[in-house]
Amino acid sequence: MSLTKLFHNVAWVGLVLFFPSCSNNAYEEGDSSLSYLRADFVEATTDNQARLASATTDDDVRLTFTQPMQASWKTVGDSLCRVLLYYKMYANGIDSNVVEPLAAKMVYTLKPTEPSKQTLTTTDPVSLVSAWKSKNGGYVNICVGLKTGKTSDETQRQSIGLRLDSTVVRNGVTTYCMKFLHSQGGVPEYYTSDAYVSIPIKEMTTGSKVRLSLNTYNGWIVREFTR
Repeated sequence: MSLTKLFHNVAWVGLVLFFPSCSNNAYEEGDSSLSYLRADFVEATTDNQARLASATTDDDVRLTFTQPMQASWKTVGDSLCRVLLYYKMYANGIDSNVVEPLAAKMVYTLKPTEPSKQTLTTTDPVSLVSAWKSKNGGYVNICVGLKTGKTSDETQRQSIGLRLDSTVVRNGVTTYCMKFLHSQGGVPEYYTSDAYVSIPIKEMTTGSKVRLSLNTYNGWIVREFTR
């Protein structure tokens, strides 16, 4: 069966209070139930009812779910989606890769788009919390803080995107210069909520570079990653 990978040129952002933070490190001491709790960025596979049914971590570990889990956002059946997954290992008491899914948070997967094809143009400021390359080299991940607040106007909503400004080849090395796009969309700025974004780089040539620019409340920040 062929699975559809879900990418976005522009993503509407729905922010809700979730878990305050997460860790990619499992507890390894003791033998209580908390010892087996873990959180990872994963590629999740949905079943024909659009439920999260299994996953592969950024360490290329295949996770088998004890039961499918319905996501809190709209998903597509028989597809791959990017997720921050909270789960309990050793759900069958034997195998660490048989897990009980506890919760999931959507990770926005942004495909870099050429300026002529990108409908979003604004670079309203965000807070850069962290940025890193996945261990298997498949994604550049970023966590951004978006200021938000309650509004009664349904037309007021934030959106994010990614623009490929240029491709530079120097000394045989290709650098993809990308800009993170963000529209505040009239949403009030009362408090900050974190949003997670993944940029797929698996198809890029090994050794090529990604140069990512973001407009933050403290000015422009540039982060560079090597594929």
